[in-house]
Amino acid sequence: MTIAPDIETKLVRLIEQNETLTLENKILREEVAILKQGLFGRKSERLDPGQLSFFETSASADSEEVEAPAKKKQEKKTGHGRAPFPPNLPRDVVELDVAEAELLCPCCDKPMKRIGEDVTERGHCVPARVVVKRYVRTNYACPDGHAVKTAELPDGVIDGGKYEASVYAHIATSKYADHLPLHRLEGIFKRHGVHISKQSMWDMLVRVDELVAQPVLVQMRTELLEESVLHADETPVTMRLEDGKGTKNGYAWGWRNLHRKGDPSKALVEFRTSRGRDGPARFLGDWSGTLIADGYAGYDEVIRTNAIARAGCWAHARRKIKEAVDTGSSNAEGLLVLVQKLFAIERPINEQVQAGEIDRERQLEMRRAAREEHSKSVVDAIYQEAERLDGLRSTVPKGKLGKAIGYLMSQQRSLLALLDDPRLPIHNNDAERDLRHLAVGRKNWLVFGSQRGGEVACRLYSLVLSCKQCGADPEEYIEDVLMRVATTPASEIATLTPWAWQAGRSAS
Repeated sequence: MTIAPDIETKLVRLIEQNETLTLENKILREEVAILKQGLFGRKSERLDPGQLSFFETSASADSEEVEAPAKKKQEKKTGHGRAPFPPNLPRDVVELDVAEAELLCPCCDKPMKRIGEDVTERGHCVPARVVVKRYVRTNYACPDGHAVKTAELPDGVIDGGKYEASVYAHIATSKYADHLPLHRLEGIFKRHGVHISKQSMWDMLVRVDELVAQPVLVQMRTELLEESVLHADETPVTMRLEDGKGTKNGYAWGWRNLHRKGDPSKALVEFRTSRGRDGPARFLGDWSGTLIADGYAGYDEVIRTNAIARAGCWAHARRKIKEAVDTGSSNAEGLLVLVQKLFAIERPINEQVQAGEIDRERQLEMRRAAREEHSKSVVDAIYQEAERLDGLRSTVPKGKLGKAIGYLMSQQRSLLALLDDPRLPIHNNDAERDLRHLAVGRKNWLVFGSQRGGEVACRLYSLVLSCKQCGADPEEYIEDVLMRVATTPASEIATLTPWAWQAGRSAS
């Protein structure tokens, strides 16, 4: 039977359309599955034991079994108990005594003697309140009218200012540490009988930025660029246009040093109006070292120009594979379990560091040995499995599994960097965690009011995040530095960084 040429052409076209629609349908189903997972699924990327039959896949059967370093067996705890209140909290002592009429023994009527005391502590909350400091200065005059003397007024944040430094610090901390929008703060102050308008609070935040954030961040950046390894990440933030007509995306760029137990963690956030390559280029200048980042191409130019070594993030790779698993791709299960093995190898070492059982040098020794003996073979198995999956007809390049494999392949060089450098962590989660603080606040304040608003916010976020990392109270820090920065010589500005300030407080 002969098929007419026009019918054959239509048949071929229909087959091609069917294949295209099938692929598009698969991709759309994956997108729907990811949206459902985001709304209703568990957020953790770790797998529960027995959650999936990963080890029955061909990938796990063909890969070499890897044992993680032995973990110290811990005794099972029966309960967490009731934690005592910290000793640094102020105590109000309330003396309670038995009435004198009741101090006779109920059996023999003899007077009872004091044999000790029981102490019970209960937390008591003192609501915030605004106190007006009223300065009364005595005036003195010469009897003959030659001169007049008046006691000096303590310095304020600004000449003739209405509020003490504590109010400036409280507003900055409430907005950038506790994520309270200014209109909510305005209502809170009204409850305390004080009216501070949103515009007045914004002016106060600008003053904190000018007096504290800008000079201190210059020093913070200088010290950060003295590090040989840096983390970097960025997140979009909606910004209103200056003319008030519409919005656009700005970007908060986060930078931090390696997390080393016992050493200060230094975090800095910069605001840029774009996600272009000029962001990292301007911040890094001529810095050269190792940069830990995701696969974003915006870092490529400065990495090439400055001969920077690039290290990748396995957490990003795992997240993309997990998305493929969540969309029902059973082929991705074996690949995911291999990546999980990579994390499991180093988890016991990290736990020992957190518990204070090993120091930094020992951590690096153990990490180097674990990566040479175990991690390298797991990484080889990961890429063998990725190549196998890439060759399958069912792997759609634009699908979740295809994108996960594409990320592994395009970032292979940076993902393998940790095998040669034990200083490098397996992920970039520390930088992501810093920007997550900003993302949480974004749910409250929604947008930056302007470009300048974004710049001020990110500089103050830098102070708050660094205080958080080094254990300093941001409100105490900002209040103290506000009053000291004007009298601190430029040569001593390093003493006002959050980590140096906290170290000075701890030493005293």
